[in-house]
This record gives sequence, structure tokens and C-alpha cells, in this order.
Amino acid sequence: MSGVLDGVKVLDLSWGIAGPMTTMLLADHGAAVTRVEPPGGDPFRAQSGYRVWNRGKRSAILDLETTCDRERLLALAAQADVFVESFSPGTAERLGAGSDLLCATNPRLVYCSISGYGRDNRHSDRPAYDALVMARTGLHWEQKGWPGGPTEHILGRTGPNPTIGAPANMIRGADREGPTFVRSTWPSLGAAFLASVGISAALVARERTGRGQRVETSLLQGALAAQALNWQRVENPDAPGYWMWVLDRRSIEGLFECADGRWVHQWTLRPMFVLQAAAGDVLQGPTATFDYRTDPDRIGMGPEDLVAITHYFPELAEAFRKFPSGEWLELARATSMGMALVRSPEEALADPDLLADGCVVEMEDAEHGRIRHAGVLCDFAATPSRVQGRAPLPGEHTAEVLAEAAAAPPMDAPARSHAKSAAAPLDGIRVLDLGIGVAGPFAGRLLADLGAEVIKVHTVYDGFWTGTHMGLGTNRGKRSIAINLKHGRGREILDALIARADVVHHNWRPGAAARLGIDYAALRDRHPRLIYCNTRGFEKGPRSLLPGTDQTANALSGTEWEDGACRHGNPPLWSRSGMGDTGNAFLSVVAVLQALYHRERTGRGQEVSTSILNACLLNTSYAWVTADGTLAPWRRVDSRQLGLGALHRLYETADGWLCLAAVRDDDWGRLCEGLERRDLIDDPRFVDRPARDENDAALAAILEPAFLGRRAREWFDVLDRRGVPCEIVSPTFCREWFDDPDLRARGWVAETWAPGVGRFEDPGLLFDLSLTPGRVRSGPCVAGQHTREILHELGYAESTIDELAAQAVVLDQPIATPRERRAARA
Repeated sequence: MSGVLDGVKVLDLSWGIAGPMTTMLLADHGAAVTRVEPPGGDPFRAQSGYRVWNRGKRSAILDLETTCDRERLLALAAQADVFVESFSPGTAERLGAGSDLLCATNPRLVYCSISGYGRDNRHSDRPAYDALVMARTGLHWEQKGWPGGPTEHILGRTGPNPTIGAPANMIRGADREGPTFVRSTWPSLGAAFLASVGISAALVARERTGRGQRVETSLLQGALAAQALNWQRVENPDAPGYWMWVLDRRSIEGLFECADGRWVHQWTLRPMFVLQAAAGDVLQGPTATFDYRTDPDRIGMGPEDLVAITHYFPELAEAFRKFPSGEWLELARATSMGMALVRSPEEALADPDLLADGCVVEMEDAEHGRIRHAGVLCDFAATPSRVQGRAPLPGEHTAEVLAEAAAAPPMDAPARSHAKSAAAPLDGIRVLDLGIGVAGPFAGRLLADLGAEVIKVHTVYDGFWTGTHMGLGTNRGKRSIAINLKHGRGREILDALIARADVVHHNWRPGAAARLGIDYAALRDRHPRLIYCNTRGFEKGPRSLLPGTDQTANALSGTEWEDGACRHGNPPLWSRSGMGDTGNAFLSVVAVLQALYHRERTGRGQEVSTSILNACLLNTSYAWVTADGTLAPWRRVDSRQLGLGALHRLYETADGWLCLAAVRDDDWGRLCEGLERRDLIDDPRFVDRPARDENDAALAAILEPAFLGRRAREWFDVLDRRGVPCEIVSPTFCREWFDDPDLRARGWVAETWAPGVGRFEDPGLLFDLSLTPGRVRSGPCVAGQHTREILHELGYAESTIDELAAQAVVLDQPIATPRERRAARA
């Protein structure tokens, strides 16, 4: 069978990470992707990830500075479905490849622009390297977190229990103060997820309107996506249950060193289970049989639980050090306890279960023979995806592509576009969100932002979770009905909801849906147009039966290893910007949208899926190994987690931190002039890039004391004026962006209302659609808030609803918004 995007033609004029990663996913799903590179090849082609991100594509060299090649590009664009570029604002127009011209020539074209900071805001002209975007937005500070967590830091507070510090001997990553440089490029990863969703949504809209449109996102929006659940500003932060310790810098994360020196990540935390298991000379499971949800000693998320887990940490650390990691993992498998080994990327790529699943593949490479890397990350039952081939050599298909351009039919004269905004891409689509935790519900939030009517099915006991920081962050734009699905009458309600749905989305463990009779096999014949998405924690296989979490998937994929610089002996680091849960949600939404696109063309639904681990493999997809296990030469973070080299790292100044990204050849001379060290320009140790790389430690030893001599703002002014890429590492951007008039005007800040906390502000619409814009329709829902009105829509009488509520078949907990209260008074 062909992929879900079979017949879709893509022109890829992007570079860096976000664009190539986006078009890789399109190619994996069946699109024909042609990569257009400048003479001499892509300047970023040396980075290790290009062998992964450019797989399955063709490569052609075109010089867009010449009229001839501009005309060839126009001819190709006239036949294309999708065009992806990552130029700085205004560059595409200068090269004759701007969206106005190309979309006028081809009104069905979906034109995606991925920039550093977007157009027309005060950040737009800043240099767009991931490290610098992370500095400007403060993400370097967010990696280890703030005392009290991000919401308290945003409000200028220290959080509950301010006298409690982090447990002694608890170290994350490098043992030093200050911001942290990690290997994961969160802004680009967020932008890739956003661009993939935006393009897929535009393709769905095109099937309805017949017109393409412009899709825009940026690394700044990608950084906001990485913090989508963390950065909230609320009117009443002291609302009961809202604050959660999991993002507090003082919290323990379940990372423990074992007797063999290997680290494991246990989540969720179950102290008594661990302490009882390790009490004797032999590791053995406790006699009580509780699963991880019903364990009465499982640590909760409130202020008092921070005190408890801080108390338990020394005992837990000692318990884990008594036995080797293999024994702990075997116990976890036997008892269904959430635990995973913290692995390096190369260990993940050697995992036979991942190879069998296809989320890791072994492919031929033009230069290195057989290599292993991240594989197919979204599963489509009716239209399977596949890695279509190796990454091409620069210009490998130029002659073939030029022949296609020459054979293209004559183009009509460009006409001014009169396209007006239409309904949101998913207007009229009904989604049933059965998700739990974070990954499932966050996907529902994304679909709601795209215009879908999303009904969140809560359990009757979900009231606590939905009022928490995470619960509110994942349930924006939905209506909630709370049902006891173990009751026969509750199942009848669910069946009625499914019959009205276009999409059913959940993240239950394998077998759970089948036991209720709502797996895809049970629904397919009755609802042939249904799109059914079941995301997982891990790959398909034995591991999928275990509890899957953001933490354990990041451990297994190599993210925590690389971000913690574990090769240098550091402890692993679970990043608070990590896009495991949310990355899974983004991938599942891409799959749902593309399945809807396929349904628009064929009338047929299908089952789709992905996993948290798949998202984490995408996050570490810069890594690949040869078939014999030889590592690719990807750049690695130094032992102090300051950066990737002397010219691409964090430097402490007299009053703060500066991030430097002098990665181009001509940056070196400008930097030396700014430092007033012209003598370094011709120093044989640093005369060219290979020499600077070889003498990196010596160069850092020169630069570190130099930067300590002035304040961060002074260095920024000196270097920025000379064109040296740099940024101050901001500790306050997370507060300031809420009131940035440019970002609010673009809808990147959403202001709604939520029960308990009142005014609720968080990251809004993080990609822009020119014709069918999304919308934030309402604030977060809480369990049972709309039960009665939804049952009315299903035809239930008022008396029947009262009876169902009295029998606890449903939870009826109506909460009027301020607007509804004003309307009632009027």
C-alpha cells in the first residue's frame, strides 16, 4: 500500500534542523520530497543529523541568485503541493521564492515558512541558532528548573515550603550553579512539531476549500511549545490542588544510581515499594499487590508530598545502590513498575525490540555503508509509512529535477490572490478525547485549537487532576463529560458519543480498550469513517505492557544521557523542556490530520498510533551508528554543560551569563576584535576552524576570564554591534513574554478563564495559518463541567440525567464561566 501522503509533492528549501526534520516526516509518510540546495551544498550539511533528516529525498542544486534557476524553481513550485523554507524574513522574496508569488502561481500550494522569531516583532532580526533562542527565552535556565517551579518564578515567588532545599547529594547533570546547556535543540524540535501539524492541517483544509495557504512558525514558537505546559500565569495560583512539585527545582525525579554504576529512572515514585523490595540481601517484590495507580504509598503532587519525597530521598538512593540495575529492571518488569535504564543513544539504536518495531531502522548510507537511526515514528494501519531510502548526496538528482522543470507546462501570469480567511481547519470535526495524564489530553488540546469540537471523557474521580497545573494545561478548548465506564449505562453513553465522532483518541495501555469493547477492531465495521488513535508509552512489543511515561521514554532513548553529558561521568538530566509526552501528542495529531486528509480523498477511516518513545527518538535523531556500532561524529556537550565548544557555549560574565554562537568562519575575526584580542586572529592554534576545534580547551581558557571582566549587557552591546551572534541568557523572559504586545497581537499568548485559578494565560496558537486560522475557543475544562449539556445533546431527558448522576454513572459538576454568569444576570 502507498503512504498516506502518496502523490504529494514537496519542495524543501530549508536547512538547519526544524525544516529538514519536518520534510523527513512528510517523506516517511509517502510524499515525494525534492531538496533544493545552493551551489556548494547546504552550509549545515556537516551536522550528523542530515544523514537521518534528509533520508528518502532527492537533492538538486539551484542557484537562486540567477534568473534561470529562479524560473526553474517557479516551474517546480507550480506543480508542487508543499513548499518549505527556513529563510530569514525577506530573503525568500529577494530570491523570487516568496509566498505571494508562488501561491499566486499555484493557488493550491501550502507554503511553510520556518524562521527564527517570526515576522514583524521586536525579536525578528535576532540570529536564529538554537542555543541563542534558548538563551533569549531563558530555556537554559529551565533545564534544571526554578525553586517553586516555573509558575512561581513567573510570579516572582519561591513556592510552597520555601525553607526546604533540595536533598543533599542530589545532583542533576553537571554539579555547578547557573544555566545549563543541553544537547537537545528544543526550539528547533518544537518548530518541527509545529510545522508538521501546520502543514498537515493546511492539507486537510485544502481538501475542503480547494486552496492552499501560508503556514508560519519559528524557533521562538518552538521554544514556547517546549514550555507549553510549564509557562502559565494565573489569577489565583493558590487555588487548592493547582501547584505541583514535579517541576520544582528541589524535587527528586526518580533518577537513581545502582550498584553497577548505571542509572535508572523510576516514575511514578513509590518509596515504600522500593524500600521494602531492597530491605534484605536479595531484591524481591513486596508482598502487597498494588499497581502503580492504586498503590496507597505512591507519592502525590501537592506541597506536603514535596516534604515527604525530600525525606525519602536518602533512603531511596541507598536502596538503589544496594543492587545492580539489571536486578532492578527485572523486578520492575515482574511487578509492572515504571522504571527504565538510562541509556546512551547508541544503546537505544542497538535495541532489537526497537528494530523489530521499525522505530529504529538500518539503512544504506552513501558514505558509511549500513547505518542505524530513528525509523518510522507514526503508524498508519491502512497506509503504512516507510523510510523510502538513504539521504542523497548534494546535487545527486539535479539533472532529473531540471528535466522536470523544463517539461513543466507553461505557467499562467501570477494573479493577485483574493483568498479570505475561512473556518478553522477542523471546523465540524468531532473528537472524543479519552486520554489520561499528559500525552493523550494534550493532543486533544491541539485538535481543539485547530477548530475541532473536542469532548473530553473524564472518569467520575478525575476532579483532582483536572484542577492541577498539568491538568489545566492539557484541557484547553474542550468540553468535559465524566462517566463511569465500568457501568453498563456509562458504556451506553460512550457508545453514543463514539457514534457521533470523527476521531477517537486515547493513550491507554494495550488491552484496556479491548476489555471495554472500544478497540479499533470492535469499532471499524460499525464506523468505517472513524479515525482511531491509540498512542503508547513505548514501541509495540513486550515493553508496551509496562507503564510508559515521559521520564522512562527519555531514559530509554538517550535524551537524558546526552543532555546530562553522562559520557563525562555526570548524572543524567531529565529536562524540564523535554518533549516526550507533548512530542507524542504532536506526532499523534500529525497522524490524525493526515488520516483525515486521506479520508477526505477516499472516504475511509483508519487506525493510527505513535508513542512517547518515538517522540524521544525524534528528539535524539541527530544520533546514528554504523551497523557495527561505530558512533557518528555528533557534537557533544562538555562535562560542565556549558556548550558544544569554545565558540558555541555559555560564558559567565561579571553579573550574569552570555551565550555565544560564533559558528561561521567570519565570526572569528569579529569576535577577536570585540574582545580586543586581535593577536588571536593569526595565532596558529586558532587560525582556522580545524585548529580551533583541536585547541578548544586552550581557547576556552582564554575566553572564560575575558568574559568575567565585564557585565553581560556590555559584552552583548560590543559583540552584537560587530555582528557576532550572541544573546544574554535571560532569567526573566518567562515573565515578560506574557505582556509582549507583539506576541499577544499574534495570538502566541492565550488568555482564557479556568475554574479555580480564574484568569488563565499560557502559550497560544504557535503556528499561523493564513486562510484557515485556528482559534482558542475556551479555557480549560474540569471533570464533569459539561456533562448535563452533552447528555442533553445525546437526547437524554433532565430526569434521566438526574438519575444517572444520583447513581454515580456520571459526574455532573456544572461550572459557569464569567461570561455565562453575566449572561444569566442579564
